[in-house]
Amino acid sequence: MSQVRNILDLSMDEKRNFLNSFDFMMTDCDGVLWNLIDPIPGTGAALRDVEAAGKRVIYVSNNSVCPDSVYERKIKSIGATYRQEDLVHPIHTIIYYLKKIKCRDLIYFIGSDHTKNILSSAGFNVICGPTEKFDADFRKLVAAVKDNQPVKYVIWDVDLNYSYPQFLRAELYLRDPKCQLILGATDYRVPIVSGFDLPGPGYLMDALEAALPPGKKPIILGKPGIELGEILMEKYAISDPQRVLFVGDMLHPDIKLATNNGFQSLLVLTGATTRKQMLSSEDSTVIPDFYADSIAAISKLIQSLPIQSSL
Repeated sequence: MSQVRNILDLSMDEKRNFLNSFDFMMTDCDGVLWNLIDPIPGTGAALRDVEAAGKRVIYVSNNSVCPDSVYERKIKSIGATYRQEDLVHPIHTIIYYLKKIKCRDLIYFIGSDHTKNILSSAGFNVICGPTEKFDADFRKLVAAVKDNQPVKYVIWDVDLNYSYPQFLRAELYLRDPKCQLILGATDYRVPIVSGFDLPGPGYLMDALEAALPPGKKPIILGKPGIELGEILMEKYAISDPQRVLFVGDMLHPDIKLATNNGFQSLLVLTGATTRKQMLSSEDSTVIPDFYADSIAAISKLIQSLPIQSSL
């Protein structure tokens, strides 16, 4: 059983050292700042107190289905500062990566219409589908999925209407040694409300990864990907990953992202993970450095410090 300390149980010196140990606080959104319906109490004050202590707050979500305008509205509604450049989710990092490698090749995309439109608007050549139904007509199915298009990237983010024909088409493209698989959100569980969640896209993505030719591995540009961590370090000019505190509510992908990339980690218990689950985990890659009942505990920690020692 792992031993993880609550940040409010730290000594005064330990609290001061904790606050002084990071320059960037990266935080998940769903389950940390708000749930499906309402904001989580104290989140806005916590974010304001962290920024007042001289830290930069960056929002890192796996939810690209939610438009940026909704993130802006929700962040402002809790009384926190919204800056477009400090919001990161898979479609952002996918575009960042494709621009960095100067992609001009054909992309087969599995995802929502919203994210597909963003990718196309960024100037990339994108195809999707098939969307028709095939019943038991395998001749028609094969004709639809084996189209011999010169696809060089199969990109998969959350698609609530994902289908077997899409799986077949993606697998056929990926038989080409020059075709690369890029994944966005790889969550295994999707929390809906307290006590109820659904299987996430990670299980479906595992099936496609299992069908890849030997030696071919996906590039993961959502949490918990190492490639995402590299983009975050580059985008925000972070030289020391230990100066980053990542706050999340899920062992996978949030805490695993921190472990994969050398960040410090803080698990909050307002989302998908219970204290019992955290303490009973036998996977060292998902054990956080600290935990708190909610992100509001950071405000209590800061306020407990003498003013002259808080920075």
